[in-house]
Amino acid sequence: MNDLSYLAPTFLVVGLMIVLFRFVPSGNPHARALGAVTCICCSLRYILWRDFATLPAHQEFLQQAWAVFFLVVENLAVVSSMMVHFFMSRHVERTTTVDARSSSSLCNAPVDVLIATYNEGTDILERTIVGALAIPHPDLRVWVLDDGARSEIRDLAVSLGAYYRCRVKGKHAKAGNINEGMQQILREGRKPEFILLLDADFVPNGKILKRTLPLFEDANVGIVQTPQHFFNPDPVQSNLSCSSVWPDEQRFFFNVLMPSKDAWGAAFCCGTSAVFRVAAFEKGGGIATSTVTEDMLTTFCYEAQGYRTIFLNEPLSLGLSPEGLKEYLSQRSRWCLGAIQQIFTPWSFAGSGGHSWINRLAFFDTVLYWFSGALFKVLALIGPAVYWWTGTSIIHASLSDLVYWMGPTVAANFLFMYFLSGNRILPFVTDVTQLLSAFTVMRTVVHGLLRPFGHAFKVTAKGLSTTDFTVHWSLFLRFAGMAALTLLGLIFNSSSFAPAHGASGYELNVIWSVLSVSIFALAAMACVELPKRRRDERFITEELAEVRMADGTRFPCRLTDISLGGASMIMEKGIELPAGYAELCMDGASIVAPFRVTRAREENWSIAFNHDAELKKQLITKLFTGRYSNEVQTIDVGEVFMLLARRLVS
Repeated sequence: MNDLSYLAPTFLVVGLMIVLFRFVPSGNPHARALGAVTCICCSLRYILWRDFATLPAHQEFLQQAWAVFFLVVENLAVVSSMMVHFFMSRHVERTTTVDARSSSSLCNAPVDVLIATYNEGTDILERTIVGALAIPHPDLRVWVLDDGARSEIRDLAVSLGAYYRCRVKGKHAKAGNINEGMQQILREGRKPEFILLLDADFVPNGKILKRTLPLFEDANVGIVQTPQHFFNPDPVQSNLSCSSVWPDEQRFFFNVLMPSKDAWGAAFCCGTSAVFRVAAFEKGGGIATSTVTEDMLTTFCYEAQGYRTIFLNEPLSLGLSPEGLKEYLSQRSRWCLGAIQQIFTPWSFAGSGGHSWINRLAFFDTVLYWFSGALFKVLALIGPAVYWWTGTSIIHASLSDLVYWMGPTVAANFLFMYFLSGNRILPFVTDVTQLLSAFTVMRTVVHGLLRPFGHAFKVTAKGLSTTDFTVHWSLFLRFAGMAALTLLGLIFNSSSFAPAHGASGYELNVIWSVLSVSIFALAAMACVELPKRRRDERFITEELAEVRMADGTRFPCRLTDISLGGASMIMEKGIELPAGYAELCMDGASIVAPFRVTRAREENWSIAFNHDAELKKQLITKLFTGRYSNEVQTIDVGEVFMLLARRLVS
């Protein structure tokens, strides 16, 4: 291909995607379906070419074994990608259904809120309990289910007005705690018709029952799952200093993929911020306990009893994302292990559990993701280093051939995700996120297959704070070492006298090396945790308030951020700092917070609240039950890459 004809398929795909998603009315289901089919067809075209026309020949046995192994894993990764496109060919939003049923009688049904806790501190639990008690509902009870019988948690629950139940040395971790707690609850007083399940660090929005209960008018709905939103950045956001421009990792799953799976009937319980029909809970055997993750398995058990899980894509809770990289990786490892364990239950993709074909396919998709995603990411990124130092090729093709066959696949996948995910899938950032957990996931897959059961349940630690830099040296050295090997290999082979210079695949590996080095370097930077100097997460705001001095003098102000501990605000120039008592009056003086000034630069003041128990409850209700959010709503691609480049060279 000496002319530019090798670009034609890519241009054709780009044109089709732009027409489908720029000129067809937004949300057109046929455009979405055609876009998904285009991605799948391009992927099939590419992988068939890879399988039958690109395997290198005349290599040593070990070199050829590496090439074949790479190709097998690549096939699995492509199939996994095609399954994502299959599910994303549909989409459903249930907000309009809820709006139409706003006067449903179920909005007054008896509800119990279950807060499961194991080792979380009182500050974390207090937020959740206060938020749950603030839900406006005519028949509501809030239960704290303590898996440990801690006196401080009992005292906290009682002081706030919640019910308390505990167990000691119980089985099946969180799922067992909930099941035992429900057995006690169902024997005491009135029986709830629905339960709202919350993790200890998830604060419910005040509208969560009003928005979810109408969906239970369909008698076969057993669970309504809502998305998990977070008020703090995850380790990738914070360690790469991009939390102001890049959303947390879970946004693609909850905002994009779950509504698509719901459209296929494959939505599943995610463990928290879900509302259960008690009849389904009882008939389905409670929360599933056969794996270390109760979510998807519970959905399958309920489906066998005639109840389905649906997804309401509205922000109806705020939770605490893992604050450290160690906790982040531990959480992903548990999710992976739970999926591997489910293979060995009747609820596998080929088991006798009685679940539907679409949920079997959804589970196969989940397992394939854990099996191939991490492994292929690592193999793809170390490919150039292997080529430079051993001369081993994994593909025999010219750069123009690769563009001709692979270009349409890359273009279709990127544009499909770009238009439908709102930039939540981006090169480099998404690659770094996947790479960080790759080695942990690969190890978990092997351990899970060899010994699926008998592993200790690891709860994700919450409420951490650090005042120093923390370097995760094992991961940092691994990523930095691979970046150095790849870069040195490229430099040593850049000479015209080097054996690899000008050989087949040279141009491809030069480009590939630059990409790999960049991703490895960013991953290494993400292993350096920056100090967390503030105890409480702050919410950005522009609300107006009023400062009241001890002598009764009042001054208007504008808050720029606020937390449980304090706020930043802009005052009029020339106002003197309060020498003694002063108050911040918010929400029409319904919240009055005594404060002290911690820093003042001209009209910019930073203050710390002097709050008692009642004020703290008011602030929790104000900040965490629906009014505030730290989520990145609009993603500016240029700004994301600018911040990443700055972090890379800093």
